[in-house]
Amino acid sequence: MKTKQVKKLLRKYTRWWIHWLGLGYWTVDIVFKKRKDRCPESDTVCGVCECDWKYLTAIITFYTEPMKNKTAYKIERAVVHELMHVFLHEMRWEGIEHEERVATQLQHAFTWVKGAHHA
Repeated sequence: MKTKQVKKLLRKYTRWWIHWLGLGYWTVDIVFKKRKDRCPESDTVCGVCECDWKYLTAIITFYTEPMKNKTAYKIERAVVHELMHVFLHEMRWEGIEHEERVATQLQHAFTWVKGAHHA
């Protein structure tokens, strides 16, 4: 998949999920980068979410290079996963491991509800 196609899918899924997750009252900005800089996992990390939950703002950075070989379904799952961090961000303290596990669980649950559980 070309970068342009990846970005188009990311925009489409982000709009859809922001609406259906009830995040329309948040300001969610989307940023695209080729890959995560200076990160050993830069070939596998698809995105990061930074929030200021006190003011209901979030910036989600999607890394397009690792997504080029993913299916549309897996790109959608990455979008849902990052949006789950909007709900969970304020839980952070002494690391992110628990938040990552819960975000993955919620991502599975919400995509299942949508009916997107097929590969």
